Amino acid sequence: MKKLLVPVDFSEVSGFATQFAIELAEKYNAEITLLNSIHFEYFTDYQFASFSTAQHLMEDVKDAMVEKMEQFRNKFETSCKLQTRISETSLITSVKDMIREEGYDLVVLGTNGCSGLEEALIGSNTERVVRNANCPVIAVPVKASIDSIHKILIPIDIREVKESFLNEIAALQTLFNAHLEFFWVKTPHNIEHEDTVNQEFSALVKAHGIADFDFSIVKNVLPSDGILYHAYDTNADMIAMATHARRGIAHWLSGSLTEDTVNHIKIPVWSFKLDKAEKQLTIESVKV
Repeated sequence: MKKLLVPVDFSEVSGFATQFAIELAEKYNAEITLLNSIHFEYFTDYQFASFSTAQHLMEDVKDAMVEKMEQFRNKFETSCKLQTRISETSLITSVKDMIREEGYDLVVLGTNGCSGLEEALIGSNTERVVRNANCPVIAVPVKASIDSIHKILIPIDIREVKESFLNEIAALQTLFNAHLEFFWVKTPHNIEHEDTVNQEFSALVKAHGIADFDFSIVKNVLPSDGILYHAYDTNADMIAMATHARRGIAHWLSGSLTEDTVNHIKIPVWSFKLDKAEKQLTIESVKV
């Protein structure tokens, strides 16, 4: 891990995320870029008095953001390289472009979460980054230290276990030197034999070089409730999840367990976007 991207909006949770990223960067001799977007959505039929008026307005906004970003950056003392970037494109576009063109390894950002009607209609920037980023993302909702990450909880879908996810989980374990607790939320329609699933999945995890882990089965009517309740019951320090990156009507109808968790949990959530085209690993006992 050499390059971390931290989108900031100067809020308290942005400060939590920045400090978390700094601790990681100092431990692994990495560099950080703080990113702020000043992209504005506007109606195409709106007419400024002149082009120069609009141009001057944007220049004034950018100058103000550059100053605000510098003030934010100066709150943190660090030995790592800490640079800043102001983007005039949307946050999601900026994040995707920077990951692709500049090779960022990890995105760390703060989240206040959202719920109810706000969650259904608007969501959050964090949710969009989780859904779209082509590298792992850590969402930080509270003040947290990397030294406090001892137990990482990993909910899995036994019907969709992929090589890339297990490889990333192995790297995550190395990053934090943490104990991993994989678990499957078994709903009433699942008929698989629990002991067999346990044996087969555990063998799969070991085959990917992961040693310090447990696997358990949690029963609940809803996977989302099972994840949240189990996280609270086990006092986990972080949750690690895969996201399917659904978009459009599929996302609206089905939602995402990962984004749901990001919006409601009060510990850091690490996420990784699955490649839809990647072949699933075989668990023989799983009924397809």
